[in-house]
Amino acid sequence: MGRAWSSKEDKILVGFGNGKNGRRMRATYLNHKTAKQCADRWKDIRGYIDRPFTPFECNIIRRLYQTYGPRWRRMSAVLHRSPEMIMECWLSLKAMDDKTERIHKQMSIQRLLS
Repeated sequence: MGRAWSSKEDKILVGFGNGKNGRRMRATYLNHKTAKQCADRWKDIRGYIDRPFTPFECNIIRRLYQTYGPRWRRMSAVLHRSPEMIMECWLSLKAMDDKTERIHKQMSIQRLLS
C-alpha cells in the first residue's frame, strides 16, 4: 500500500496539474509512487482543487500577477492550485476588469454629452 502522502508530495502533484502526460510526469518526480498511486491521489484531491476561486484568492492572484507577471507555477506554489487554473482565473478577472472599464468609459462619455 505504501506510506501516506505528505503535503510536499501533494504540492508536487498539484503543481503538474492534469496534463496529457500527467500520470507519468508526476510519478517521475515522486520516485517512490507509481503512476497509478499518483492518479488515485489526484482523484482524491481534485475535488478540493477544482472548487471555485474565492474573492480572497482572486485578490491574491491579482497581487501575485503584479509582482511576478505570468509565472503561473510560482503562483501555484502559493495558492495550491494548478497553474492552468490560476491562469484561467486571471484571464477571466482581466476580462471582467476590461468590461467594467469599458462601461465606466461609456458612462463618462454619456455624462459629457448630456
